[in-house]
Amino acid sequence: MAQWNRVVILAGLLAASQAMGQEVLRESVGTRAIELGQMELKPFDTKAWSTLEDWTNGSALDSSATDGKVVLIATLASWNPASTRVISSLQSLKTKYGDQGLIVVGVHHAQGWDAAPEMMSKRKADFLLAHDTNGKFREAIKADQDPDFYLIDRAGQLRFADIRTESVEEAVKQLVAEDATAAGGVAARIASEAQQREAEASRPRTIQDKIDMRSLPEVPFLAPPPEIYQIAAWPERKKDDSGNNQDQGPLTRPVPGAGWIGGDAPKTTGRAVVYYAWRLDDTRSSDVVRDMDQLQRRLGRDVVVVGVLIGVRGDDNGRSNEGVDPAELIRRAERMRRTLGLEQAMLLDIGGQFFNSNSNNGSNEGYPAVVVSSDNTERWAGVVTDNGMRAALDRVTNVDPGIRARRAAEEAYLRAQGG
Repeated sequence: MAQWNRVVILAGLLAASQAMGQEVLRESVGTRAIELGQMELKPFDTKAWSTLEDWTNGSALDSSATDGKVVLIATLASWNPASTRVISSLQSLKTKYGDQGLIVVGVHHAQGWDAAPEMMSKRKADFLLAHDTNGKFREAIKADQDPDFYLIDRAGQLRFADIRTESVEEAVKQLVAEDATAAGGVAARIASEAQQREAEASRPRTIQDKIDMRSLPEVPFLAPPPEIYQIAAWPERKKDDSGNNQDQGPLTRPVPGAGWIGGDAPKTTGRAVVYYAWRLDDTRSSDVVRDMDQLQRRLGRDVVVVGVLIGVRGDDNGRSNEGVDPAELIRRAERMRRTLGLEQAMLLDIGGQFFNSNSNNGSNEGYPAVVVSSDNTERWAGVVTDNGMRAALDRVTNVDPGIRARRAAEEAYLRAQGG
């Protein structure tokens, strides 16, 4: 009987994993998630298009131009690396779904517009681009960063507000598959499904609105068995380009027991961990550290970000750690954390126990990074600036059995407390 129950549990979690693969994931949490949720399934105010200027690659949009179309809105900024990295993906969506009624429009930040044509030309992109000169459009859709993604369906409703990069194509596929009549009746058609979904999705939103989930005590939960992890739909692992190494399976990445800067090891139980390398005295590292701290703030409920300090920027190759005083590095790193108000954890690794400090020097290939699931298994490896890292992290947080088990325990705890 016990073995049978185990099989049933495994099958149930596998089915849930497959179902969640079709879910359109929102980026926002807390109060902002509630505000954006209230905007969804409401008619998009087409007057907002008139706040945009300098339309390129086509005429300005209005209600007649978008009637019966699916519109993908992406906020962009030419000076923002995260924005420029998604342009090729947006162009691919236009090419793939344009003849099915998709309009892709980039809404450029008020600043940096002069560099916008080069940004598009360099990536051979020809989707619509407009200048949000006064920031009025962003204000209307409550965008808070670049890029943010929104979708309007064929009935003119703002269907999806501020969704994750990983979910953009899934959302597009869902909306281009509908006709205008189906889109217009979606609220009634999915009433029972929405009621169930909102009961599940609004619980964490309501809870998060009342309490910072990161301030919760560590709630005990039953860790899923290894078999559950084996059937999860993890990101596809990168192949060795050299072809010399055989795939030995995913690496084990246990949390280091020592070397933590400013305190003990962070709490990683039931959470994914992102480790990335950086160096002091390297301007590229400084930008990455700030970007990764924003990631920690956005995903702090499910993800622990760890900046692995591998030394200082020395010669042109960044290889010189000779004569470096570890105590001085720790003092400088702690001062940086205080000055910038960083929330991420930091780990000192000048000996290269975690990242090879000689081969991973922050050259043109960038500093290394890995995404580790809650069972301390590496699920993705690359460089920190690779836009595939965020997609892999989204997938890991979506399917990780430990994250799901921890979330369920936290929500049960809060309900028991009257949350």
